[in-house]
Amino acid sequence: MAEPDTNPVAPDAAAATAVEAAPAPAAKSKLPLIAGAVGVLVLAGAGWYFGIHLPAKKQAEQESEQSVEKRLMKQLESKKANKPPVFITMDEFLVNLPGKGGEHYLQTKLVLRTADSSTEKRITDFLPLVRDRVLAVLSSRTLEEMATVEGKDRMAKDIALVINAIIEPQLTAIFILQQEPSTADIRNLERLGAIPRETAGGGSYSAVAKEAAAQFWKVTEMDLPVQAVLFNALVMQ
Repeated sequence: MAEPDTNPVAPDAAAATAVEAAPAPAAKSKLPLIAGAVGVLVLAGAGWYFGIHLPAKKQAEQESEQSVEKRLMKQLESKKANKPPVFITMDEFLVNLPGKGGEHYLQTKLVLRTADSSTEKRITDFLPLVRDRVLAVLSSRTLEEMATVEGKDRMAKDIALVINAIIEPQLTAIFILQQEPSTADIRNLERLGAIPRETAGGGSYSAVAKEAAAQFWKVTEMDLPVQAVLFNALVMQ
């Protein structure tokens, strides 16, 4: 005959073990909640990063595309492709000319040689100012000056320069520094960002400005928006 079990502790120990093991599923059930919270934080961080950094990155890329260096590189590629120029015809100009023997006048139609069609829109945006500056150049000549080929060529270059200074001030400033640094308004060029601001502290502005401008590629008339001014009609009397 089998002896009865005399160890009363065994059932209690088994029960205690079962009770201690019971909370384990509850702890395990918290894992999805923790994972969800981490996911929310990751999404929030990603939203903050893309919301803050991407617009700034896009703005920086746009500013880089509009830099002088980028525009010159594009123009260089265009010149290598040997694309035909775009010609813009302006409305007629009529001005009085100072000269000997009484009143004289100059009547002319200008044609602007440009690298691309976008220049026409920029000229249209500033048209009142452009016409005012062109009239100032035309009326500053004398009849004797305009009677020579050199006088006409000089006036054409001056007209191109005043138009470019309106629609593309920074690049035109660099061109002026490289061509005629002694005539440049250095402080105005600094305001435009064409040369470093610290150059204002120097004693010889023209030398410092010329050196600063030399850090860029050599700029010629063909790199400016208005490459040349042609006379479609020119009447003087």
